[in-house]
Amino acid sequence: NEREYRQAEKDVVAWLREQPLDLGELEARVAAALRAERLAQLNVLKRLAARGKAGAALAWIDDFLASDEPLVVFCGSREVQELALKRFPDAAHLVGSDTVEQREAAVLAFQEPDGPQLMIASTRIGGQGITLTRASNVAFLDLEWTPAMHDQAEDRCHRIGQHDAVTAWYLLAAETIDETMIELIARKRGIVGAVTDGRRDESEALV
Repeated sequence: NEREYRQAEKDVVAWLREQPLDLGELEARVAAALRAERLAQLNVLKRLAARGKAGAALAWIDDFLASDEPLVVFCGSREVQELALKRFPDAAHLVGSDTVEQREAAVLAFQEPDGPQLMIASTRIGGQGITLTRASNVAFLDLEWTPAMHDQAEDRCHRIGQHDAVTAWYLLAAETIDETMIELIARKRGIVGAVTDGRRDESEALV
């Protein structure tokens, strides 16, 4: 869907150029509304990028599952969640339409040695408060704006009971907002590290 993405990108850039750069001088309510509108416009690009790479991302999951290793897949986009569940109907899942009871049952089933090999989870729903230590591989099909959400999601596997190093796979669409967002996340991680540890750690690369 590159043509659709490029047209949307052009429209968003043109719209942003018409907006005031410094929101600090605007009345608070107006500034908040403009920030929300900018986020909504950028989220259009996020959704288009997620849709465009979905086929390749699902094929990657297929290839990974051939290794017989358990895998947890996080995605924020409901459209991508539905595509993944359609492609892998036997996967355990933690998505918005699941009840609390269904979510608890899915986690228990996945943690069993002979449970489902794949867990598909909404980043916001499955990214906190649960343990998925049967898997030592986590994949993200799309990105959130803050590193904390990804770190918390990765930590579902990186908890007490995990005996292996946890690998996080970020499946990005080249030359799209994905690349901008992963740089933003890395930069925010550096800032958080500087604040909490008193130093900046540039050693961890995200490719």
